[in-house]
Amino acid sequence: MSDAGADRGGVLRASPALALGLFGVSWSAVLVRLAGAPAPVSAWWRVLFSLGLAVPLALRSGSRRSLARLSLRDWRDLAASGVCLGLHLVLWFAAVRSTSVASATVLVSATPVFVAVLSALWLGERPAAGEWAGIVVAAAGSAMVGWSDTGAAVGALRGDLLALVAAVAAALYFVLGRRLRSRLGLWAYVAPVYVAAAVVALAGAGVSNAALTGYSAAAWLCFVGMAAGPMLLGHTSFNWALGHVRAYVVSLVMLLEPLTATLIAVLVLGPDEVPPAGSALGAVALLAGVSLVLRGRARQARSAA
Repeated sequence: MSDAGADRGGVLRASPALALGLFGVSWSAVLVRLAGAPAPVSAWWRVLFSLGLAVPLALRSGSRRSLARLSLRDWRDLAASGVCLGLHLVLWFAAVRSTSVASATVLVSATPVFVAVLSALWLGERPAAGEWAGIVVAAAGSAMVGWSDTGAAVGALRGDLLALVAAVAAALYFVLGRRLRSRLGLWAYVAPVYVAAAVVALAGAGVSNAALTGYSAAAWLCFVGMAAGPMLLGHTSFNWALGHVRAYVVSLVMLLEPLTATLIAVLVLGPDEVPPAGSALGAVALLAGVSLVLRGRARQARSAA
């Protein structure tokens, strides 16, 4: 069977998992809004509940032997990766509470663009011409989203900036983890990273004097939902799909999150979540730019194989 035929067959097999993954991650922003808790608190409980799953799985999979073989530098990179993940969650949750779900999810989707830039600066992986074009288009799209939000509610532009910084933190998390993920299984990597992320969220809650308890039953359901939906259903489904389709296919499917998250937000939170025309146009441009970057990196990976 040709590579194209194999790709089509893999996509068909993985379609249910990709759909479930997309549905799971698309609830993240809405659950943050519904919880109504400060961003570091929501991040703390999401990571803590996720650790309740990650640690037992890491122990069952025999990951202790892999972790025992890590060098001091490896542990430093694991800690740094977790710190970046924690910062990403806290910053993005703060963005969701300040700007629209549409703007927050679109702007954080620029993460692959920052991964390409950081890989060029840090790892010496020079982007191809198509990737540079995607970076420029994505930058123009993000500027359009921000410009449209200048006339929105007070704090919306601040939320947009927080979402972009959250995307940078996520990119650092991915770049730092790339070398370690080639030698560590999923749960052996995830468990210590989540511990470091939890420390960052706890520190954020302490600095902001935010209480970790005392929330309503609905808020606690949202905290659990953040771990069960985006993490357990969402990312687990995407990780399973990676065994059946190329990585860029999963990445492209994840670019649909702003659309599905916005639809859920409009249904659950109300019509105020419908983005203005300028913001929608900027979102299309940004996602098109990210798609160009992803396709360029996929071509480079195939050429290097």
